[in-house]
Amino acid sequence: MKKHYLFLIVAGLFVFNGSLFAQKGLKVGGFVLPQAGYLFNSDEQSLANEEFTQEFLGGMAVGGLVGYNFNDYVGVRLNVIYSQQGGKYSARRDVNTRTSFTRRQEYVKIPLMIGLNSNPGNKVAFVFYGGVQLDLLTNAYNYNDNPAYISPLPETYSQFPSTYKTYENIHFSVVGETGLDFELSPRSVVLNLRIRGDYGLVDSENKSVSFLESGNGVTQERNYWEWVRGIAADAETFSLNVGLLVGLTFNLGTE
Repeated sequence: MKKHYLFLIVAGLFVFNGSLFAQKGLKVGGFVLPQAGYLFNSDEQSLANEEFTQEFLGGMAVGGLVGYNFNDYVGVRLNVIYSQQGGKYSARRDVNTRTSFTRRQEYVKIPLMIGLNSNPGNKVAFVFYGGVQLDLLTNAYNYNDNPAYISPLPETYSQFPSTYKTYENIHFSVVGETGLDFELSPRSVVLNLRIRGDYGLVDSENKSVSFLESGNGVTQERNYWEWVRGIAADAETFSLNVGLLVGLTFNLGTE
């Protein structure tokens, strides 16, 4: 019986005597974010399995944060993130083989979030943050795992756009993250373990980009995405990224 009382006392000290690591004040930190990226287009999703099958595409993101807690429970965070993302799909090449096609994109993301945390007096706290995000495209490229699909463009094509130009340079997303924060050093250092995701609110593709095609003495303008998918396929493409955030947050001051 005494052992049970001793266990309860120790547990109580652990739960109630931890310092307030979610206390009011300024925060800074950094994190890494291994993630999975997807691009969803309803025209592609409607294709037969032989023509299109969505696949997993891994990527990595790193970032820093600055934030402020108004009290022990509510705070805001502004992040700056470099993110590798995009989408991947496969198409059947023959009876036994599929070819995978990757659309890789790199972004600088700037999310602004407001959040809540539980149990500010504990060594462990549950947290949730949500908000909106500005996405700035820095690079884009396509590749596949079958050299047979890598061939020069016809000589009749000119002013063909780079992959970067086929995507919008700026778009917006909704973003959220939830998980646990662990106090490592009283009132100063916190380990963050969270599931993070963002979803595009607008089409990530630049549907107005085009190139020129010449033939029989005539030069005409062709829309790039109609050339890729067909004239009738004009659905918007939305990005989804989900990953595990691992970070450290430092409390710079309290009030």
